[in-house]
Amino acid sequence: MSDPPQQSQGTTVSALTTDSGIGNLSVDVEGGEETILPPLTSIFHCSYIEECITGVNGKIGWLCKWCNKKFSPRHQSRAIRHVLKIKLGDIACCTASIPKEYEDRYRALHDRSIERIQSKKRAHTDIEDALAMKQTVAVVNLLEKRGVAISGGTIPSSIATKGNSVTRTGNSVTSNSFLSSYSKGGSKTSTLFALSSQSSISASIQNMDIRKSHNAIVEMAIADFFHCENIPDAVVESPRFKRLVKVCRLVGEDFVVPNRKRIGGELLDINYENTYSQNKAELMKEAKVFGFAWMGDGATIHKMPLMNILALNGTTVPMTVLIHDCTKHMEEGGKKDAPYIAELFEGKVLEYDPQRLCTDVFYFDGASNVQKAGEVLMAKFP
Repeated sequence: MSDPPQQSQGTTVSALTTDSGIGNLSVDVEGGEETILPPLTSIFHCSYIEECITGVNGKIGWLCKWCNKKFSPRHQSRAIRHVLKIKLGDIACCTASIPKEYEDRYRALHDRSIERIQSKKRAHTDIEDALAMKQTVAVVNLLEKRGVAISGGTIPSSIATKGNSVTRTGNSVTSNSFLSSYSKGGSKTSTLFALSSQSSISASIQNMDIRKSHNAIVEMAIADFFHCENIPDAVVESPRFKRLVKVCRLVGEDFVVPNRKRIGGELLDINYENTYSQNKAELMKEAKVFGFAWMGDGATIHKMPLMNILALNGTTVPMTVLIHDCTKHMEEGGKKDAPYIAELFEGKVLEYDPQRLCTDVFYFDGASNVQKAGEVLMAKFP
């Protein structure tokens, strides 16, 4: 491993401006040749930060050649904070002395990363504001179709944020509550609409109108979401979607919508574990009375070789108990042959029927490899 370059007393660093505005770093050394450090698009493109295998599990991590420390997992943002010695960045700071030309290079990459994040947040906020304005008009049209009298006007958003206020103007009652949710903390002036009714209307009728307007807001937001995201209309009748709308009323102001990483990571794992345990309990409940029937087949989806196993008994529908990824096995030269398939089935059957007393039948299609696997399983579970 080569030592990091040391900055001599006669070293100067200057930025070479390019069309992209990023530029290369030019290092002029007295009495020596000029070294050009190109801008980084990834921290792992730097020769002093490289990927490596860490830990006993063979996970991919990275090595900092400045301080010779390994970290896991591979994480670009943490690697940047490490070499820039940014504290409280979920990672230890680099203990080595990094030359200024390299530090400036890392700093430029960090600044571009922060700017991309802020740009995405600004774009997201602008989209939310545009959607709010669009749905506001749609809500008013919906209320008019339902016979709720509407009077238009331009009201500063600071007024709309005062909550569910009801004020009297002349012979009408004006409610500012049903569109107050579209205000962004008084930062903009929004075009709002007010509900009108006779001055003699009672407080209970006023509250009923507010509830109608709130219902219309949610109804139009749901419709707009389904239309614009191209989701089948029938999904709104799903019990799960109805429960989603029902429980959303219980969340507090600190609730944050889970992002795609949590949906496909932690929350998916929990959902899988709960569903698997419930299905297993359902299959085991009457197994001693009706016995088990097992079935399975191989499939290749998007170049991923898979093997699935399903089980059922007299009181249940077929339930998936395993979807096995055979990629590693085939990369090592293996095949989805009869011994391999029989081994997968045997492990799962013994999990449900360790005494080999409840397994009655194996179903397979006409492929020769699974037919032979069935014969092997018949011998093991007579």
